[in-house]
Amino acid sequence: MAKDEKDNKLFTPPEIDGTYDVPGRPDVKVRVFVHKARGQGGKPVPSPTTAPVLKCDLADPDSEAEAGVTGWHLLSNWTYNLNPASVPSTVGGGKLSQIAADSFSVWTGAIGGKVNLTRGADTNAARSKLDGQNIIAWGRTSRSALGVTYIWYYTSTKEVADVDTIMNKSYPWSWSGSSTCAYPNSYDAQNILTHELGHWMGMDDMYTDNYINNTMYGYGSVEEAKKDTLTNGDKAGVSSIY
Repeated sequence: MAKDEKDNKLFTPPEIDGTYDVPGRPDVKVRVFVHKARGQGGKPVPSPTTAPVLKCDLADPDSEAEAGVTGWHLLSNWTYNLNPASVPSTVGGGKLSQIAADSFSVWTGAIGGKVNLTRGADTNAARSKLDGQNIIAWGRTSRSALGVTYIWYYTSTKEVADVDTIMNKSYPWSWSGSSTCAYPNSYDAQNILTHELGHWMGMDDMYTDNYINNTMYGYGSVEEAKKDTLTNGDKAGVSSIY
């Protein structure tokens, strides 16, 4: 193996928002998105000691604020790889397939199926590498991050080369399966993953208050599930890419 090829396979980007060069690959850059918890000061919320009770009738308001885009895009056929063994027991590894499929479907539905996403072989990877695996996993991330998404893209064509999402296993997680129901004191897996997959599609983080109801709002909250669905502003943003 050539040294440059070995260097880029070993390279792990920092868990800090920004765009980085890839050793040995002048044709590729990697953009890192860190999705932070809102109002927790970067510290995970303690897991509840009693069985949580599902809270329903949560608001799922729309927003016309058009979410921004990054400039890259997925190819028309894309394969993703899941790490079910990494999923917290409070969510369940057996549910990851459905959570991922539901999270992807709102994005592909917004663009009329112009990107075909297919589940590939499962993986045990839980760190981002330029390795041809496009992984969704729980693992170690920076303490302040609910999830970190890494977009490796070609600088000339702006096509995505590789993409990985790592959810922070240090936080308490749950899954309600509904955009109007959530468990207290935990982060809904689909709610956060749908946001992260927006980056796969080419969407940017939005931080001002007029985007607070958008799926691409840059902070996540406990007892939140509204990001399971896209606002009109999210749909307008992704539709401008494809």
